[in-house]
Amino acid sequence: MKKPCGEGIARYQAEGTVGLYDAPRSGAPPKVTPSYRERLLQAVRRRPRALGLPYSMWTAARLADYLAEQTGLRMSIPSVLRLLRAANMALSRPQHRITSPDPDYALKKRRLKTRATA
Repeated sequence: MKKPCGEGIARYQAEGTVGLYDAPRSGAPPKVTPSYRERLLQAVRRRPRALGLPYSMWTAARLADYLAEQTGLRMSIPSVLRLLRAANMALSRPQHRITSPDPDYALKKRRLKTRATA
């Protein structure tokens, strides 16, 4: 068994400082292509309804599903979030507000708040 230090010294003696850099490693090629990244960023910059989808906000799961349909490449939710973070983007959380079509809703809501604090 070779010692890591001895291996590094031997590479340095044989190749100089270039020998100290890591050699390329084998492995699976990345699934994400530059065109996939571009389509992700194009999609997230538009509202889902503008793309003909039945919802108004993106989630990571919805983005993954939409891009799987468009590109044929299925990415995991964490991978979609990682790609967004790498592009300095993030998905915002929905803000839930209770409203009513009742014209007197604001007046009734104020009355309820004043009773609760009194």
